[in-house]
Amino acid sequence: MQCILFRFVSVEQYQTMRTPIYFFGLILFIGFKAACTSQIETPSLLQEARYLAESHPDSAMRLIDAIVDPEGSLNKKQYMQYLVTRVQVRHKNYRDITEDTLIFDAARYFRQHNKDLKQTALALFYSGSVRRQQKQYEPAMVYYKEAEHYAKKAKDNSLRGLVEYNIGDLLAEQGLHYKALDRYRTAARYYQDELDKLAYSYSAMGRMFLFEEDNDSAFYYFHRGLDIAREKGSKVLQSQLAQSLGVAYGEVKRYNEAERYHREAMQLTSDSTELPRNYLNLAKLYSKMPQADSASVYAEKLKEGLDRLKDNYFQASACNFLAGWEKAQGNYDSAFAHQDKRMKVLAQIMEDRGNQSVYEVEQKYNYERIQAQHYRAQSVKQRWIIVLLGIVIIGGVLFLWFWIRQKNKQIAVQQSMDTLTEMNRDLENTVLKKRLALRRALLWRFDIAKKVLKLNEGVRMNPKNTLEKSIIAQFNNIVYGETTIDEHWEALLQTFKNSRPGYAEKIRENYTDLTETEFRICILTYADFSVKEIAVVLQQSPNTIQTRRTTLRKKLGLHSGGDIAEHIDNILR
Repeated sequence: MQCILFRFVSVEQYQTMRTPIYFFGLILFIGFKAACTSQIETPSLLQEARYLAESHPDSAMRLIDAIVDPEGSLNKKQYMQYLVTRVQVRHKNYRDITEDTLIFDAARYFRQHNKDLKQTALALFYSGSVRRQQKQYEPAMVYYKEAEHYAKKAKDNSLRGLVEYNIGDLLAEQGLHYKALDRYRTAARYYQDELDKLAYSYSAMGRMFLFEEDNDSAFYYFHRGLDIAREKGSKVLQSQLAQSLGVAYGEVKRYNEAERYHREAMQLTSDSTELPRNYLNLAKLYSKMPQADSASVYAEKLKEGLDRLKDNYFQASACNFLAGWEKAQGNYDSAFAHQDKRMKVLAQIMEDRGNQSVYEVEQKYNYERIQAQHYRAQSVKQRWIIVLLGIVIIGGVLFLWFWIRQKNKQIAVQQSMDTLTEMNRDLENTVLKKRLALRRALLWRFDIAKKVLKLNEGVRMNPKNTLEKSIIAQFNNIVYGETTIDEHWEALLQTFKNSRPGYAEKIRENYTDLTETEFRICILTYADFSVKEIAVVLQQSPNTIQTRRTTLRKKLGLHSGGDIAEHIDNILR
C-alpha cells in the first residue's frame, strides 16, 4: 500500500529531486518517440522496397535489411509481404535462398486470402524458386504451376512471362529442350511490351535450338534478340547478345562470324571493366582458328587487365585460360603463376561464400535477439503466450485422441474393404465359371446343329441314296420338327437365344447398321461356325461369307483378323 500513499516534501527536497525526474522523463519520451517512429517507418520501408524490388533489387535489399523487427512492427499481411519481398530481392541479387523457408508460410497465407492475386502469384513463384535452389524439382514445378494459375487470373503479363520463363529454365535443366522451348515461346508472347525481357527470351530459345543442333533456328532467334536490343538502343544488351552470338558461332566453327560479333560486342562495351571479357573471348577464338599472333595480342591485354577484375568467377576463368595458353607456348613459369593465382581466387570465392554464411547467421542472430528483447519488454504478452501455450497443449492432446480414434476407424474401414474385395474376387470367379459353363453349353448345342448340317450336305451330295435320305429326314424331323433344311437359321437363332438370353437383341440395338445377313454371320461366328459352315447355313459361297465378315468387323470397330466373339463378350457382358 505504500506505493500509493501521498507525503509532503519541502522546497529543498523538491528542487533536489527535480533533475533526476526530468532526466528520467526525457529518457521515457525519447524511447517512446523512437518506438513510435519505428512503428511508422517500417511499413514505409517495406512499401519502398516492394516498389524497387523489380527495377533496383540492390536498393530494395538495403531497405529490407534496415527492417530490424519485421514481425513486431508489421501487421500480419505486411509481415507476409515482407517475407515475399525479402526472398524476391535476395533472389535477384543472386543470394542463397535455400534457407528462406518462411516463404512457404507466406504462400499458404496468400493462397487462403487470395484477394491480392499478384501477391499470391509472387509468393508461390518464389516458393518454387526456393525449392529449385534446394534441388527439389518436383515441388518447385508444383509451385510454379500454381503461380502460373494465379498470374493468369491476375492478368499480369509481366508476371506470367516470369513464371513461364523459369518453368522453361527448370525444364531445360532436366534436358527437356523442346518442352522448355515451348515455355520460352510463351514467355516471349507475354513480354511483347518489355523488350529487354523479350530479347532474353529469344536468346533462351536460341540456346535450346543450339542444344538440339538446329543451328539455323538457333541463329535466327539470336539475331532477333540482337535486333530488338539494337531497336531499343541498349548498348549493354546489344553487347551481351553479340557476345552470345560470337560464342555460338565459335562453337559451330564459323570463326569469321564469331570474330565479327565479338568485335561488335567490344565496340559496344562502354564500361572498361567489361573489356577483359571481350579480350578473353577473342583470345579463345583466335587460339582455335588458329591465329597465334592475334591470340597472343588479346592474351596480353587480358593479362594487363586481370588485376582490375572485380568478378572473382570471371577472374578464375581468365586465369584458367591464361595458364593453358602459357603452357602451350612453353612458358611454364607463367603457366604455374596463373594457375597459382587461379587457386587463390578460388580460395577467395570459397571464403566469400563462408563470409556470406557468417553474415546470414549474424542477421538471424540479431533478429532473434531483438525479437527476444521485444517480448521480454511486454510481460502481458508473455502471460498471453503461456495461456495460449496451455490451450495448444490441450488442443494437441485432444487432437491426438481424435487422431487415434480416426486411425482406428480407418483400420476398421480398411479391414471391411479388404473383406469386400475378397468377396468381390470370389464373386467374379464364380461369374466367370458360370459364363464359361454357359459358353460350353452353347457351343455343344451348336455343335449338334453343325453336325446335322454336315449330314444334310452329304445327302445333297449323294441324292440317289434314298435310305440315308430317309434317315436324315427323320432325324431332322426329330430335332427341328417339320422345318426344312432352309429353315435351319430360325432353329439356330432360337438355340442361340436360349443359351445367350438377350444377346441377339443387344447386338441389334448396339449395331443398327448391320444387314440381316451380317447379323446372321455375327451370330454364327460367335457360335464358332467356320466360314464353310456359315456358307452352308446361309446358302452362299465361302468367298462371299469371308467378304461379308470383313465388312462386319469394320462395322463392329475391329481391325482385320479381330476376334468377333471376344469383342461381343466384352461389349455385351
